[in-house]
Amino acid sequence: MELATTRFILIDGTSVTANVKSASEAKLASKEVRQKKREYLHIRKGLTRDLKAAQKIAGKAGAKKITKQPGLLSRVGSAIAGLAMAHGQASARMDMVSLEEECTRTDEVLHNLDAVLIQLQGKLLHHS
Repeated sequence: MELATTRFILIDGTSVTANVKSASEAKLASKEVRQKKREYLHIRKGLTRDLKAAQKIAGKAGAKKITKQPGLLSRVGSAIAGLAMAHGQASARMDMVSLEEECTRTDEVLHNLDAVLIQLQGKLLHHS
């Protein structure tokens, strides 16, 4: 997802800064902060949806019951199915770790956007 460009707000990693010199710029910057907050909330919603799906996949340990049938071919097939299920669960667990880290980063950015918004509102009060 491509984020909108801003004139007064700079987001570097998880830090957020605003560069304003007047009350009119502070008002425009506060609008930009609210827009960025909406964008990051949308991103966070998608990440939590993906995280829930990965948790569901990883939680299906042994959900399928493989019936034992006599014969070499059925034993080989059940071994391959077991390996495929284990691989899917392992990749889902790895995805969960990266998704949780991304959710944490997004939460930090949202927190910093709130802090900058409060600073801008204080600047507006001071200049008016």
